[in-house]
Amino acid sequence: MLIFDRNAKHGHGEEASSSAPASRFSGTGQTLGGEDAPSQSIPDPNARAPEPEHVTRTLHIWEEGFSIEDGELRRFDDPRHARDLQMIQNGRAPLHLMGVRPDQPVDVQLVQHNEKFRPPPKVYKPFGGSGHRLGSEVPGESSITTQPVTQPAPVHTSSMESRPEPNVDSTQPTVTLRVQLADGTRMPARFNTTNTIGDVYAFIERASPGLTRSWVLATTFPNKDHTDQSLKLEDVPEFKRGGNAVQKWI
Repeated sequence: MLIFDRNAKHGHGEEASSSAPASRFSGTGQTLGGEDAPSQSIPDPNARAPEPEHVTRTLHIWEEGFSIEDGELRRFDDPRHARDLQMIQNGRAPLHLMGVRPDQPVDVQLVQHNEKFRPPPKVYKPFGGSGHRLGSEVPGESSITTQPVTQPAPVHTSSMESRPEPNVDSTQPTVTLRVQLADGTRMPARFNTTNTIGDVYAFIERASPGLTRSWVLATTFPNKDHTDQSLKLEDVPEFKRGGNAVQKWI
């Protein structure tokens, strides 16, 4: 009697009691087509949206910056990452860098490394692109055509046998510079902090003998040319904790 009084008070009364019962059927429906109208599929209006996938992301903290999963290093001294660093210091994960949707549940695992950044090994990924069929689809017909032979583009690599290692005293503090030659070759090299800019110049000259073009040692962030070869690496903010050293043509 109490429920009925509440319905009447709200203006439902007998209309509410005589309303048609809710449908007991659910799921996708199918209309019956005819000569003038094809059959159509009707989605279930009560179907619930699928739950977003629960994912896990790993946040690595290194001596000079942080990285996510197997991504690149994001240096602490890079102003572009100041906002993300502030979030981490406040105990919040920079989800906008982790490839997740705003409503997607995610577990963030924090891994503290008491060392400088070490790129993780590359994980083999199977081929996922498009392909071309070899041969002719019709037996007896050849699809081979004569094409001019082109030489593949040179691949710039630096093997351990040909890499000119600098003279390093392992008992003294060291830094690792990621040296990039002007032709694109990348060669990480370890120096003592007491080594000079001139020692880096000498290392690059040994790595690329026979150069006739003028060049300068530079950094890309900040964009700066390093011409004072007497400076020690420990006295250069861009190199005292490691970093990128680029051979730039003048």
